[in-house]
Amino acid sequence: MNAVIGFASAAEQLQRYDAVRRKNAENAYERQTEFREQVQKTKGDLAALLRGNTQPIEKSDETQQDFQKLGAGQMKNISIPLGNNLDETIDLWRKVRKEAYSESPPTTADYQLASNASAKITQAELQLALHNRAKTIRDQMGTVDSTAANDRTNRMQQQYSHAFSIYPIQNQARMNQYEMDQPLMNVSV
Repeated sequence: MNAVIGFASAAEQLQRYDAVRRKNAENAYERQTEFREQVQKTKGDLAALLRGNTQPIEKSDETQQDFQKLGAGQMKNISIPLGNNLDETIDLWRKVRKEAYSESPPTTADYQLASNASAKITQAELQLALHNRAKTIRDQMGTVDSTAANDRTNRMQQQYSHAFSIYPIQNQARMNQYEMDQPLMNVSV
């Protein structure tokens, strides 16, 4: 009887284990799909920046919320700061973080708000750094192209000068039917 109960118990544990494993696999697949979509979007944005197509930065849904649910059911009413450019946005998020820490003593909600502001500052600084890097690469490519054009022009000019200086020699050789001039030898017999 104990063997039957033990077998049933083991089978039940295996079923629960398989159910949990399937659920974890589904969650991992969903997260991976979302990540791939985000990566493709980011690659497209960076490629557009490198080509010189500047597009306005799209605002995500989470940054347009006016209310943010904080720990233990607390609600903090803040307006999400969005500047005209990334530098202004970073400055506005720094002000939000400073105001969150200004209350004495800071609550859990204030710490969470400051943490969120720090994350947004880091994200905006990263976007700004990527934009500046893409702009630098684009500018360097333009400089390399103009330098290559100048080098090519200088080489062509040198080749023409060399060809013009050799022309009289080639013309003289053609008139002599490409025979070498022989020195006169004094032969005394």
